[in-house]
Amino acid sequence: MCGIAGLFSRDDRAVDRAAITAMSAALVHRGPDGEGFWLDGPIGLAHRRLAIRDLSESGRQPMLDASERIVVTYNGELYNDQELRAELERDFGFRFRSTCDTEILPYAYLAWGEAMFERLEGFFAIGLWDRQAQRLILARDGIGIKPLYYFEDDNLVLFASEVKGIFASGKVDAQLDAAALHTFLAAGHPGTRQTIFKQVKQLPPGSVVSFTNKNRAERRFWRPVRAPTISGLERAVDLLQSTIETVVKSQMVSDVPLAVLQSGGIDSSLITLTLGRLGLKPPLFTAGFTEKSHDETDIARQIAASAGLSLSVIDGETGGDVEAALRSVVYYFDGQCADTGALGFYHLASAVRKHCTVVLSGDGGDEFFGGYDTYAATRIAEVARHFVPRGVAGMIGRFAYDAVGSNEKRLPAAAQLARFALGLSEPGNRPHLQWRRLVPTFLAEKIYGPEMSDLALADPFSEYAEYYSEPHEKLLDRALNADQRFHLQSVLAKVDAMSMAHSLEVRVPILDRRVMDLAGAMDISLLNPSPKGPPKYVLRKLAERLGMPRSAAWSRKRGFNVPIAQLMRRGGLQAICDRVLNKDADVFAPYLKPDPIRALWKDHFESRHDNAFALWPILTLGIWKAGLAAPNNV
Repeated sequence: MCGIAGLFSRDDRAVDRAAITAMSAALVHRGPDGEGFWLDGPIGLAHRRLAIRDLSESGRQPMLDASERIVVTYNGELYNDQELRAELERDFGFRFRSTCDTEILPYAYLAWGEAMFERLEGFFAIGLWDRQAQRLILARDGIGIKPLYYFEDDNLVLFASEVKGIFASGKVDAQLDAAALHTFLAAGHPGTRQTIFKQVKQLPPGSVVSFTNKNRAERRFWRPVRAPTISGLERAVDLLQSTIETVVKSQMVSDVPLAVLQSGGIDSSLITLTLGRLGLKPPLFTAGFTEKSHDETDIARQIAASAGLSLSVIDGETGGDVEAALRSVVYYFDGQCADTGALGFYHLASAVRKHCTVVLSGDGGDEFFGGYDTYAATRIAEVARHFVPRGVAGMIGRFAYDAVGSNEKRLPAAAQLARFALGLSEPGNRPHLQWRRLVPTFLAEKIYGPEMSDLALADPFSEYAEYYSEPHEKLLDRALNADQRFHLQSVLAKVDAMSMAHSLEVRVPILDRRVMDLAGAMDISLLNPSPKGPPKYVLRKLAERLGMPRSAAWSRKRGFNVPIAQLMRRGGLQAICDRVLNKDADVFAPYLKPDPIRALWKDHFESRHDNAFALWPILTLGIWKAGLAAPNNV
C-alpha cells in the first residue's frame, strides 16, 4: 500500500526531475516509510512506501527485474503472489531476491505480458515501463479499490495515485469540468472515468492503458457480472463459507500489526466470525456514538464475544476541531467526493492507525449481496411508475422534500418519500438511478450558474444508466450490476482517501474477485428475496451458521455516518458552512449561483428544510474552490 506517480515525455525530452520530485512529495501521506525514484531518458517513476511486507530494503520501489528491462511502481496488495512466484520459478526459471509481492510483477509481465493482470488476486494500481518497447502501461484492479489518475496529450503523460500528485507537477491546470460537476453534485462523485477537472481522467476499474510516443491503447480485463447459476440455499451458503474462509486467510498476510474494523453489520461480522473459526486472533475496533440511531457497539461486543476476539471501542464522535477535520477530508479527496460517511471514517482511521497499520473491512457486501433498501424501492417503483404520472410524483416529492425540517433521524419518513417520488418523476423510466441523488433536479434548476445552466435538466447519471441498461432478465440484476460498477466507487474513494490520509491500509475481503464472482453466480432470490424480506439473505444465513446471535443477524442495516444536518446547523461545522455557503458564496460563480446557494443554506440553518444532503457536495466543492482544504498536518 503506497503512493505512485510517473511522467512520460512522449516527445523524447529528458524527464523533468523537479516535477517528478514534487509529484512524489504531494503523496507523502500514502507512503511515509520511504521514497524511491527511477529516471531514464523520457521516463520518470516515483514511489512512496508504506511498508507492509518485507520491511527490508529489498522491498523498495520502483523495482526492476534482473535484466533491468521492466520497471514497476506499484500500490496495492496481492494475495496469490506465492503461487505466482512458484509458477514463475518453475516454468520460466526466474529467481527472486525478496519476499515482497511487488517483485513478481516485472517477471509476470516478462512471462505473460498484459495477460498478467487477469491472474492477479488482490487490489492494485500499477505503473510499468518496458524499456525495450519504450512503452508505459497503467493498470487498475477489477473493482477499483485503488485509484489511478492520469493526464495525457501528444507530448506528455502524467499519472498519480491522487489528483494532487498530477497538479504538483506544475504541468496541468486545475480547470473544472461542468459536465463532471453535474454528476458530482448528483452522485457525490464524478463516476469511474472522469474527474471534476477537465484535463485529468481516471483509469476505469479493471482496465489497462498503454502509451508509446505515438500510440495509445486501452482495454478492460475484468468487470463484475451477474450470471446466476446457483439457486439452492444450502449450496450457496456452503460455497460462500469456504470461499470467505480462503479469502480471509489469504488476506491476513502482513509483517506489521493487523486488525479488523467491526461494525454491527453482517459484512464485518462474517469476517470476524470467520477469523474466530480459523483460530486467528487480530484485535477488533468499532466506533461508538452517543446518538443511539448511529451506535452499534452492543452488537459489535456480541460478535467479538462469539468469535473470541478482543474489541476496542473508538469514540466515533468527530469531537475536537471538526472544521479542521472536514478541511482535511476535502484536501485528501481533492474536492471531488462528497460521501457523507467520510468525516466519521477519517476520524476512525486516525484513531485506529495508532494501534495498527493494516485493517480488514466489510465494504462491498451491500452492492454484491443486495443489502440496500433501494432494491426494495426499485421493485415497488417498477409497478408504481405505470400508475403514478411523472408530474404527480414530482409534486409529491417536492411537498415531501419541503416537509423535512429539523428532524435529526438518519432518514425520516418524509425524506424517504421525497426520494422515492422524485425518483419516479425523472424521465427515462429508471428511478433506481435517482434514489441516492444529492442535488435533485428542481434544486439544480435554481442554483446552476451560466457555466452549468444547460445541464440542469440533463441526466447526470449517463454512466450509471449505461450499466443499468445492460440486458438482464430480472430487474434487481440490473440494479446490482449498476451499483457495483458506479455507486460503489463513492464508497471505495472514501475508504481509500480517508485511510491513506493516515497511512492506514484497508483490505476488503468481500471485494476479493473470488467472492465477487461467487456473488454474481447467485440467483437474486438468495440475495434479496422480496421487498418485505430481509436483504443479504444468504449472508445472514451464513452469519447465523457461524454463531452470530439471531437478533443481530436479522437486524436492520444502519450504516456508518455522522449526523451532518446537526453538525451543520449547530455543531462544529456551522462556522465554515456560513463562511462558504453565505459570506464567500461568490466563489461558486460561474458554475453555481451564489444567492440561491445562500438561500438554500439559510433555509437549512433556520430548520425550515433539511438541505444537508444537497448542501454537502456544494460545501465540499466550495471548500476546495475557496482554498480552504488543508492536510491534517497543517
